[in-house]
Amino acid sequence: MKHIIRIQLEHKTDVIREIEIPSSKSLKDLHDTIVTSLNLNKNEIASFYMTNEELELLEEIPLFKINEEDNSMCDMSEMKIASVFQTINNQLIYIYDFLKMWRFLISCSTTTKDESKEIKIINSIGKMPEEAPEIIFESENKFDSSEDLGEDLHDEFDETEY
Repeated sequence: MKHIIRIQLEHKTDVIREIEIPSSKSLKDLHDTIVTSLNLNKNEIASFYMTNEELELLEEIPLFKINEEDNSMCDMSEMKIASVFQTINNQLIYIYDFLKMWRFLISCSTTTKDESKEIKIINSIGKMPEEAPEIIFESENKFDSSEDLGEDLHDEFDETEY
């Protein structure tokens, strides 16, 4: 059996790849195919993240374990496609290059009964932009510091104390 996996860059331009990958392959194989299909640098690290319906990042699945003694986290080579995409429309978030923070939505659109072991790129739309999108981190709990902390904002030390 094979899974049809859709990879979509979160960006203002459309960059989409659809990959046919055997269910027995690992997320590491999917990672390698994503890197190749998008002409990305093979030397950057990346992680997949399990998500919920709101696409919140939940459990991380890193490229490799940082601490080999930690058995609580699986890496990409230990996770099979079949176990991650148990149902159609399951989704992951894939973060590539933690300095630039390229972010992709990974979803399973269908399965096939094809028994071959070959990984194929079956659809390719767009090319990777030169620049990663700027990510703005905002808190939902906004406050006006002068209003919430009061008018008297001086500390208890005078200017000469350290």
